[in-house]
Amino acid sequence: MHHPPSALRWFVSVALVGILGVGLGCSSSQSPDPTSKTDAPSPDPALFLLYTSSAGELTLQEARADTPRTLVSGATAKPARAVSPSGRYLAFSYATADSSHLALLDLTTQQLRRVHAVPGPAVTYSLAWHPDRDRLAVGHYRPTDNGERGPGSIQIAAPNGTTRDVGCNSVREVLHWMSDGSLAARTDDDLYVVNTDDCATQASLDVRRMHRIRYAPTGQRMAYIYRELKYDRDRGEYVPDSSLVLSGPRGDNAETLFGDQRRARHHRWAPEAAELALDVRVEDSGHRQVVIYDGSRPTFLVPPNETTADQERPRWSPSGERIAFTLRTDASSQAAVRVQGQTRRLGPVDGAVWGWLDDRSVVVPGPDSVRVQSLNGTTRYAHPAPATLLHVWRRPAS
Repeated sequence: MHHPPSALRWFVSVALVGILGVGLGCSSSQSPDPTSKTDAPSPDPALFLLYTSSAGELTLQEARADTPRTLVSGATAKPARAVSPSGRYLAFSYATADSSHLALLDLTTQQLRRVHAVPGPAVTYSLAWHPDRDRLAVGHYRPTDNGERGPGSIQIAAPNGTTRDVGCNSVREVLHWMSDGSLAARTDDDLYVVNTDDCATQASLDVRRMHRIRYAPTGQRMAYIYRELKYDRDRGEYVPDSSLVLSGPRGDNAETLFGDQRRARHHRWAPEAAELALDVRVEDSGHRQVVIYDGSRPTFLVPPNETTADQERPRWSPSGERIAFTLRTDASSQAAVRVQGQTRRLGPVDGAVWGWLDDRSVVVPGPDSVRVQSLNGTTRYAHPAPATLLHVWRRPAS
C-alpha cells in the first residue's frame, strides 16, 4: 500500500474521524496576499498554453512568443481531456458549428492530429488511456432529448491517427483502462468490464444510483456518489440521500466513507496512489473543508481551528505531495495551497484552481488573467484570461 509522503502527512496533521462535529475557530496563519507580485524576470521559454479564445479560436500560446498560433477557428472546448501516461500526448475534445471532434496534441512537437469526428456539436466524449502505453480508449455518444446516452461507440486510438472499433453495441462511455487490459465502461444503467478486442463482458454492475464514478490510477479502487431517496417522516416526503462510497473495481467490498449529511463533493485520486482528496461540510461551523483519505482514516488538510472560509475543489500536485484548493468566502475566492503548516493564498481565482505546472507552480485562472504562481505567491507568468483553459505544460527537455 502506498503511504502518503511525509511532507503531506505533516501538513495533514489532524484526524477527521471523531472531530468533524467540532466548531471552527480563529483565523489561520496566512502569508500576505501575493496578488501584486509580478516580478518574474521573463517568461519560461518552455511554457505553453492551450485554450479557446473569446473569438472562438482554439489557440496554442508559447509563453515567450507575442503571437498565438490558431489551431482551429470556430471552436468550443468540451469537457473531455486527458494526458497520456508518457506525458507526451494530450487528448481533448471540442466542437465546431456542425460537428464534434477528438484530437491528440503532441506536447513535445506541438503538432495536432484529429483522430475522431462525428456530425453534430452536442456529442459527448469520454477518455481512458492505457495504463502504460500511448493507446487511448474513446467513448462517444449523442445525448437523447431526455439526457440519456444515445447512439455511439467505443474505439481505440493511437497517436499516429489510426483507430479501431471495440465492437460494443450498447456501451458508449469509458471510465477506466484496467491494468489487466480490460475496460471499465458504462451505459445509463450498468457498468461493464469488457475485453478491448471484442467487447466481451467480464463483469457487470448496476450503477443507476452511482454518479461521478472515478477510478484510482491503479484501477484497484473506485469512488462515487451514491444517490437514493429516503423517506423523511418529519417532512412527510422523500428527500435525496447522497453518500460518498468506496469499493473495489467491480463494485465489490463497498463502504460508505461519508453519509449525506457531509455533502461530499469533488473527489479526486492522487496521481499514483490510492489516496483520495475531497471537500465535505463540517456541521457545527457550516464550512466546507478538504479532507484526505489514505485507506485508514480521513484527515483534515487544515486543522479546524485554523479555518474561517470554505475550502473546495482540491487539486493534487504531480507528485501527490501537495494539494491546492479554492478558499471561498461570501466576498471572494482565492487560490490556496498548504505549505509548511500554513495556508498560502495565491491571489484571486475564477471558479477553481486549474491545477499544477509542477510541484512548485500552481496554475490559477483569474477574472482577468490566467497566472502561473510559485508557492511563495510570485507570479511567474500571466496571460489574458481565455474563454476556456484546456492545458498548461512545459515542453520536455530533448
